[in-house]
Amino acid sequence: MTYSLLQPIRPLSVLGCWESQLPTFTHVVGYSGLGHFFILDQRKNEYAVFYPFLKAYKGYGAFNSLEEFESEILKDSDFSEYVLEPRHQALIKNHVGPLNAEEVYIPEPYPFLGGTEEPETYSKGNIWVFAELVGMSHGFE
Repeated sequence: MTYSLLQPIRPLSVLGCWESQLPTFTHVVGYSGLGHFFILDQRKNEYAVFYPFLKAYKGYGAFNSLEEFESEILKDSDFSEYVLEPRHQALIKNHVGPLNAEEVYIPEPYPFLGGTEEPETYSKGNIWVFAELVGMSHGFE
């Protein structure tokens, strides 16, 4: 699994302290195995990918549906290679095992705190706890 889509989608508040940092978005629609979040402004049907380690997101514009966003962006080979990193995730999986529902691979320490992101530095953890801890590490409350 390189990413998961949420059914049903969840309000942005599930990201805890990040909610105040992403005021133009309303929902989380999915996440990658490496801890990227796929977010949506339901008022405009605009989708973005949120990168917690970088404290940044990249907007991809409006789509008619989550399925269209998935088809056009998440399943794009370049996006997969550079963001979802399936080969990297496979190496991590060999080290710590497959992910369960609502789990992500977590590098220790986080890259912005000096981590190398080598496969052997990863563990697994709950996606929502991960989001809150990364945000708190950036100084958000």
